[in-house]
Amino acid sequence: MKQVKTGLLLSLAMTFALAGCTSGSGTATSTATPNPSTKASETPAAAKGMPEKFDPLVELKTVNFTYGVAKYGAGDDMNNNPWTRYLRDKLGIKLTTLWEVPSAELEQKTNLMIASGDIPDFFLANTKQFAQLVKAGMIEDLTKVYEQYAPDLVKQVIKDAGAEPLEAATVNGKLMGIPFTGVAKESVPVVWIREDWLKKVNLPAPKTMSDLLAISEAFTTKDPDGNGKADTFGLALDKDLNNINGFLNGFHAYKGIWIKDKDGKLAYSSIQPEMKTALGKMQEMFKNGQFDREFGVKDAPKVNESFGSGKIGMLYGSIGSANAPLSAQTPKTVWVPYPAPSIDSNPALLQHPLNLFNNGIWVVKKGSTRPEAVLKITELWLKFFYENTSDDIYKQYNYDLDTKISNWMNAPVKIYKTFKNAQISTHLEPLLKSDKPAAAADLAKLTPEEREVYQNIQKFKNGDVEQWYNNARSGLGGSGEIVNNYVKNNQFKPDLFITIPTPAMVQKDANLKKMELETFTKIILGASLDTFDQFVTDWKKLGGEDITKEVNEWYKSK
Repeated sequence: MKQVKTGLLLSLAMTFALAGCTSGSGTATSTATPNPSTKASETPAAAKGMPEKFDPLVELKTVNFTYGVAKYGAGDDMNNNPWTRYLRDKLGIKLTTLWEVPSAELEQKTNLMIASGDIPDFFLANTKQFAQLVKAGMIEDLTKVYEQYAPDLVKQVIKDAGAEPLEAATVNGKLMGIPFTGVAKESVPVVWIREDWLKKVNLPAPKTMSDLLAISEAFTTKDPDGNGKADTFGLALDKDLNNINGFLNGFHAYKGIWIKDKDGKLAYSSIQPEMKTALGKMQEMFKNGQFDREFGVKDAPKVNESFGSGKIGMLYGSIGSANAPLSAQTPKTVWVPYPAPSIDSNPALLQHPLNLFNNGIWVVKKGSTRPEAVLKITELWLKFFYENTSDDIYKQYNYDLDTKISNWMNAPVKIYKTFKNAQISTHLEPLLKSDKPAAAADLAKLTPEEREVYQNIQKFKNGDVEQWYNNARSGLGGSGEIVNNYVKNNQFKPDLFITIPTPAMVQKDANLKKMELETFTKIILGASLDTFDQFVTDWKKLGGEDITKEVNEWYKSK
């Protein structure tokens, strides 16, 4: 079994929440350089407007959740661990955690807590809970607190996450929480292609959708695995159609999100005419054997097994797909990433949901006397989790390789850098372009994770083929560089509906989603393309028109 890597452990939170995504997060600025080291003996500089250490001691209560891996060293617990001790001794914040539960139980436990009316000083709420708390007047307006006290680092991370997360935490012009920024933007589709198969069929790298379609056909018809059997498929497809968004985006079609129409109103993406065109092409590909004939009964794990058995040559995955599922299934088979191509001269825009981790927003109890302390804790998290270059700090507050303790899980507030993994590529680029090994002084400027990735890329260059995934993600021309170019070219298509479900959604959306999946699957399998037109009519009649009306009423009020 592949040895668990430091970089992977550093991003376990994102891995558990985002299927197929092993990436962390980072800033959107592709030219950024690592921040100065935070040494083990130093206290991070005080945020503007706040003391370096609160005096008298600020006492805060919170609640937390776990991921099912070891997070406490010997003698430690949720109220006595490296993070609580640092907050108390260095920042003057005494933290009491009232309870912690597995992440799967957090929503229910938090609902019960809110219903009781007894909430702690700060905690993580999902968007539905957030709306309830705002309506009940239970949480603090953080508008002025954020303007006056938010450290520049916190503001930059939230800004890099896109406009939508901060908008989701804002109600009637008031900032009512701190968005738990996620990695949805960094996880937009990248095309992964088996390098050996591409060489076998003697085709160039895909620059256009026509190129990609030609590769898919060749992988199906030209026996790329050389076994003399017609048993390979061009492109991965699962029964829920979750791994095909990038392909649809190449046709300027978007599945399951809300986008602006020509009149500036919000429209449901799945019923737009571009979707019919894309589905028509997928129908043709299925007819020609380019999709697994049994895709309709295979979920993502089953499709992953097809990679391991050498049956599929292309995947629309994420920046981190090299690690999982690809290297996990094919440890010695190199896959190469490429930008998602477009059907025409307009670049593909890559869709993504609201860029909040688990739809989370950090909220502060109404009447809190020092709400800015939550921002100070957030800054500490960013400095220790993302910007630290000290191995000692990493071991003490992130992950201890010797004891296998994930100390980072005890941080009471977390927000994720949206483009962290793409930023690793930027930091390593000048070192990887050099013909000489990196100097010790240059390596010292990197984070512990970046140093390990650099060393593993060097191992790959020296013949260790099982390190291909590090090179494919963070090396020259890797998926990190592709995402950085997405950022440079603003190739993102966010879901513009960023609030809680409307009444009509609650009542009718589940059935509409089921009808959508069934219709799209039938079309791919060979049903008349006119079926799409009937689907659009039925979608509107069976609740879609009501949902669209409510969505636009919200959008207009916003």
